[in-house]
Parts: sequence; C-alpha cells; structure tokens
Amino acid sequence: MAKKDKKKKEEEEPEPEVQDEVLLATTDLEPEPEEVQYTDTSYTSASFESLPPVIEEPKPKKKKGKKKAEEVVETIRKTSSEGFQWSEESLPAEEQQKVEEEEVTTKKKKKKGKKEKEKEEIPDFEKPKNWKKMNKKEREAWLLQRIEEWRAEKEAEKQAILAGAKEKRIALARERAELMARDNAEQEIRRDILAKTANLFHKFEKQKFDFENKKQMEAEWAQYLRCDGLPDPRVVTQMNTYLHLWQEKAKCDDDELDRRCIEALPMLEMLEEFVANSRQYTRLQAQSYNEVRLALRFQLSEAIQCASFSLLRDLEHCLNWESIKLATYEREFKGLRLNLWVAVRLPTRKPKPVEPEREPVELAFPSMKVGVKLPKIIDGSCVCVRAARSMIDLLSESSRSYALAGEIANRYEDLFIFNVKEHVATYKLKKEQDEIRTKFYKEIRDKIREVEAFLKANPYTKNEKEKDELDNLNMAEPPFLPDPRTFIGEQNELAFAKYLKTCMTRTRTGEINLRKYRICGGVLNLDLLTTPPQPKRIKGDINLTTLQLPKRLQPMKYQVQYRAPSPPPPGVTRTPEEIEAELKKIEAEYEKLALVFIELPQDVMWSEPPVVCQWQEPRTLWTSNYVNDYKFNEDKLTIQFRTGVLWPIGIAALRYGNMPFQGWDLKPDPNGKGVIITVTGVNVTVTWLCLGNSVRLKWIANATTPALKEHFNKPYSVKRMTQIMREAACDFFPDFDAHNHIESTGPKEWVMERHNYHAMAFLSRAYNFQWSRWNVGAGSRNVVMQLREAVDKKREAKFQLLHVTPQRANILKCNELSQEFNMEPMIGLGFFPDLFTLNMSYGSVDARRTTFDMKYRLVETVFNMLQELKLSSYS
Repeated sequence: MAKKDKKKKEEEEPEPEVQDEVLLATTDLEPEPEEVQYTDTSYTSASFESLPPVIEEPKPKKKKGKKKAEEVVETIRKTSSEGFQWSEESLPAEEQQKVEEEEVTTKKKKKKGKKEKEKEEIPDFEKPKNWKKMNKKEREAWLLQRIEEWRAEKEAEKQAILAGAKEKRIALARERAELMARDNAEQEIRRDILAKTANLFHKFEKQKFDFENKKQMEAEWAQYLRCDGLPDPRVVTQMNTYLHLWQEKAKCDDDELDRRCIEALPMLEMLEEFVANSRQYTRLQAQSYNEVRLALRFQLSEAIQCASFSLLRDLEHCLNWESIKLATYEREFKGLRLNLWVAVRLPTRKPKPVEPEREPVELAFPSMKVGVKLPKIIDGSCVCVRAARSMIDLLSESSRSYALAGEIANRYEDLFIFNVKEHVATYKLKKEQDEIRTKFYKEIRDKIREVEAFLKANPYTKNEKEKDELDNLNMAEPPFLPDPRTFIGEQNELAFAKYLKTCMTRTRTGEINLRKYRICGGVLNLDLLTTPPQPKRIKGDINLTTLQLPKRLQPMKYQVQYRAPSPPPPGVTRTPEEIEAELKKIEAEYEKLALVFIELPQDVMWSEPPVVCQWQEPRTLWTSNYVNDYKFNEDKLTIQFRTGVLWPIGIAALRYGNMPFQGWDLKPDPNGKGVIITVTGVNVTVTWLCLGNSVRLKWIANATTPALKEHFNKPYSVKRMTQIMREAACDFFPDFDAHNHIESTGPKEWVMERHNYHAMAFLSRAYNFQWSRWNVGAGSRNVVMQLREAVDKKREAKFQLLHVTPQRANILKCNELSQEFNMEPMIGLGFFPDLFTLNMSYGSVDARRTTFDMKYRLVETVFNMLQELKLSSYS
C-alpha cells in the first residue's frame, strides 16, 4: 500500500490533465439507479457497480494546478446533479449539508497534504559532470529522476530494516541465552576447580599465621626467661604497667632520658610491626597494640621535653661554660641528638649615649649539621636556643592527613566467593532485563494490533501516518540494556572511584598533605626558649628557686609573617631605581627573618628537591607558610631558607616519586632456593631476594646517596622492609589511595589482582614473570603480563602474554612485540578459571612438580611482597 500511495503522489506532481466527465442519461429500459452515499474519504463498492459507463471527451488543458481540488469538487457536483438528474427534494436536507461540509474538508485535506509534501527534506545531490551543459528542462528532468531514485533507495532501505529487525532480535536473544549458558557452565567448573585452589591458598595462609603465632610465643617465653625487668611488648598489660610507672616517676634528667630511649625504641619498633601485621590478631588485640604504641610515643616525646627543661633549670651544673656569659650542652642518645646554647644575662650596665647596632647571632651545631643565623631584632645577649634532632617522627601521626581514610571493602575476599556473588548478581540483572524486554515487546505487539485493525477498517484510504507508525513499531527496539557482566564491572569501577574520593583530604593553603609527602630524616626542633629561673644559694647551704608553673619549656615570642611583594601589573615598565628600591626593601624584610642552613642526611634518598615545613602545634599540621627564600643545592645536598618562626622543622619528600613503575621482573634465584624480585622505578632500580620466611635487600641501582646500604643482605619481615624503605624516602609500596597522587596508573579489580599474586607466588620457582606494556590500558578487569617457564636453566623459552580476568586466565596469540593488542586466546586453549589451574593443564611436568614442591613460608613471603608492591596496578 505504501508503494502505491507514493506512486500516486509522484504521478500527481507533474499536474496531469483534467478532463470533464459526461454521463449518459438513463433510459426507460434501465432501472432507476440506487441512491449513492458519498463520504469524505471513500466510495462503496456497490456505488461503483451501479454507475453507468463513462464517455470521456477531450478538453483543453488547464495549466493552473492550484484549483485542482476545486475541479474535483465540481466534477462530483456535475456527476451528482447533471448525470443522475436527482431532484433536490429526493435528497434530505441533512445529507445536502453534509456534502457541503465534505467539500470544505476535502479542500483542507488537500492543502494540508501539499504542505506536508513541502516539508519533505531532500538532500543535496552530487551534480553530474555535464551539469553546466544541461538546459533548464534537462536539469529539472534529471533532478526529478534523482529524487525518484533517492525515494526508491530510501524505501528499499526501510524495507530491509523492517525485514532484518525481527532476525536481529532473534539473534540477540539467542546470543544472550548462549552467553548465559556458557557462563553457567564456566561457573560449574569454578565450583569444582577454583574452589579447591582457593582452599589451597587459605591453607597456606593459615599455616603462615600459625607459624608466626608460634614464633611469637617462643619469643615471649624467651623474654620471660631473660628476666631483665623490662616489659614484653607482646603483653599489653605489662606495657600499661610500664607506662604508668614511667608517668609516676619524678626524676626526669638526661640520664633518665638516655635509659628511656634505650628501652622504648626497640619496644616501639616491635609495636609498629604488630600494628602493621594486625590481620593475625583479633580486632581487640590490634586495637590494644595501637593504643599502647601511641601512648609510648607520647611518653617518649614528653621525656625529651622534660629532660630539656631539667637541664635548663640548672645551668651551673648541667651545662659547659665556655665563658662567663655563654653555656652549651651537647649529647647524643639512641635515636636523638640534643644541643643547647644559652647566653646568660649579665648585670645591667649603664646605657651608652649611642647604642651600637646589634650583631646577629650565628650558631652552628656540627653534630646535627645545622646552622642558624638569628635576626637582629632578637637580643643575643640573653637568648636560649635548643636544637634537638629526633631520628623518629613523633609529630606527624597526630595530623589529620596522616592515616588512610578507610580500608578497601573486599581486601581479603577470595576470588571464588567474588565470582559466586558476581554470578548471582549477573543472573538477577539478566532476569530484570528480560522482564523489561518482555514488557516492551508486549506493548509493541498490542499497538501493532491496534494499527493493523485500523488499516483493515479503512482499506481505501492512504493512511500514510498509520503506515509509518506501523513501520516504526516493527523497527522499535527496547531501551539500551548493557551486558550484565560489563555493567557489574562498571559499577565496581565507580565504587572504587568513590572510595578514592573519600580518601582525598582537603588541605589548607601551605599545609603538607601527608598522604602525598612523608617527613624523612627525623624532626629538627630548633626552638627559641626563655631560660627558666635559676637556683640561688643562700646561707646554710640552702638553694632557693622560683617555682614556675607549668614545669615546661616556655618559648620566646618571635613570629614574623613575610609576604612577598606582588609583581607589577602587565605593561608597566619600572625604572632601575624603582627595581633597586624594591630589592632593598625585600632585603630589609629578610633581615627580620632567621636564616637556617641544613645539610641533608645521607641515610635518605633525595631524588627530588624536598619540601621544608614547620609543625604548627595548635592545628597539629605541617605548614610551609613561614618558609621563604628556599634554596636547594642538589650537588652538595644542602638546603637554606629563611623563616619568621622557630618551630619544629621537617623535611618532606614525595612519597611516590618512583612511581609508576617502569618495569618489573620476578624469577627463581639461579644460585639458591629463593625468588628474586626486581622493580625499576622512575629514579632507582631495587632488587629483593625472598628466601624462606624473610626478604633481603640485594641491590639499589642509580641511588643518589648511600642510603639503605647498611640493610643489604639482612633478613627482615615484609612489613619491616616496607617501614625501612619508607623511612629512607624509597617508597615502592603504595597504599590503596596512591592513585590519587600518581598519574598514568591503571587500578585493577583488587580481588582478582590479589588472587593472581598468590598464584604467581606458587609458580615463582617455575616461571619467569615480567611486566607488559599492554597492561596499563587493558582496563580494570584485565591484567596482562609476560611469562615463560624457567625450570630448565639450559634452555630458555620465549615470553608469551598472559591475560587474567576475574573469570579466566588465557595465553594470548599476540606477544609484546605485536603491532596491536588483541585479547584473542591461543587456538585450542580450554577454559581455566585462574593462573594456577592454567599451569596445572598447560604447564610442563617439571613446572607442575616444582609448583607442588613449594613451601608455605616462601610462597607467603613472595605473596606478601607482591601485595605490598601492587605491580599490576602501578606498571
């Protein structure tokens, strides 16, 4: 019907000739014709049968096409009046009125149809080569022909779409059903194989926990037998008793501080390792260890302050007198260096007529490699300066930006449980999507029936609108519904992005974000203090001392806020005199600030210029607002700056300056029974050896300082190794929120990544694993790396690409040197839920034998090391 209607429209366009119709009058022999009912849309079949034959006579052409509708109306009137010669009496009045209304309606419909035809959008066709040679009629003829061809193409395309819509729906439904059936079949395999693998991994973890607990019990018994009067950090009650007795003790001099440093620092180190390995303890035990650790750190900090106050209370006996007005103190404790410089106020002299200009006080503390030049506004004749350098940072942990905001939700979930949950969620989502599609197609079928019923009731009308509606209904598709598995993966990515957002800390202007930076080399306390009242001897060997409360160090009031001058507005040229005047003004302002010179310690790797900051006690944060005129000498590793306050000074290094990793390699030790892990960062390359229950630092390439050399080849636990390298500003162990501070990283699904690390630890003595350049852009649910068997040392195999997802592990067709990355697996490779099961079928006999000969201590050491490094997410 649609094709016929369009043909009729096309035939009407050239304005065909209209001829008058002449009807023969009825004779006496013929029966009187039946009354014909005319409607505005159609004629009945009976009325056409009763019409007499028509004799057409040629008439002159009518050029004006606008009166076409009026001519049709006139023809109808002529037929009804002249041909049949009905009297007006034979027609009812209502029917006559209806005919007039129908004429008006016909005119309106014709005009409306013409307007709709004018709205048809015809594209701009490409003109033929001989367009310029064609005359106006030829161009019009060509254009009409091209429009007809375009309409025919459009109609053919429409019919093709209609024909393929149903097949497409059936194909998509079949594809979804096959995908779900395959997913169900794979899930059954996971229930059998992956569940056994997960149980094996849990067994090794439990054995490692039991080994650590047994080792701790043996150490606790050894401490009990030692009977040295010190508490055991493993027993919280003993630590609480020790801290209580320490607080109650009245004596607090430098000798007491020395004893406390020797006792407390090893205990503090052990407690920090307990807190780091909190998973092997109950929640209450881990919380108790952390509370005791914080209390011990606070008590040690108070002891340093108290010892300094005690020394300054008795300058005559505790300090060394270099002259009658100058006393000094210098002593090195375990993890602490303490220096005091005191200028004693002499009796007031008679003022001179013209007081000489004050000379700035310059101090040097060689043991700490620190120098300071005090401004002239500070009276150097009666000043007290304390320089104390603590090797451990006792301040940063109280800052709000120090701790990780929250743990990741599924940190210790195994891959089998993860897949079961995801499979249930996928099936549930697919069922909801099927219900949406079923409801949509049911509504479409109901609408199609309505339109078809309407078309059947009006077979002689064009009904173009209804036919177009019917075509659109046949081509209608349900709203886009994503693949359930893909949708769940995207939701997991959004959840992790939300977690990263919650881990971000808003910092004030000048505040140091301790998630991005770390205070290295300890804390330098450079303080201007007020000398407390000194004891005075009177008769009878009596010492009289003014009591000052509270019994604490009192800082000298000194705080200068320097603001750099704003640059000149654009387009303004200053004279040399103006520039010189401004420089002099800046120098005068600088004279009000203290100048500090620090030689950076060699036990820290300074790969980038550090950030100098100061501890703001009221707000408990590190700030750089009072640091000005900062200079860093990379060759000599020295820094120099001016400051308007003498608060505790910290030197902050970028935590993740070596990330993202430029490459990594994991392989069996050719000279022993361990596993070698080599990671190449942005600045240095680090090599570790995992052997038994410990990890050893073997080598650091491209280091700027001799830092960490004292720790080479010494066995440490994984957590202790992490702490040592972080303190040396060589942090290769990112936290989960490190993606907020590192560019060009590709976070992976953690459950999949963690399970894959465990499988790599099992295969670490049989395979050589390396990084792949395709890994970063592979997405959060794809881990790509290179692997090859390393059992036969005489014959090395070629590297192949390993592709791991939460559902399967494959060996890919492409390799590292391919032009494009393709996730198509090797031909003939079956389904394997993870890397471990892939080796059980795909690996050689020697590789499988080596895997099952692995000891749990080495497996768990390599596994913990890989968890801390997170190689797949940061390379």
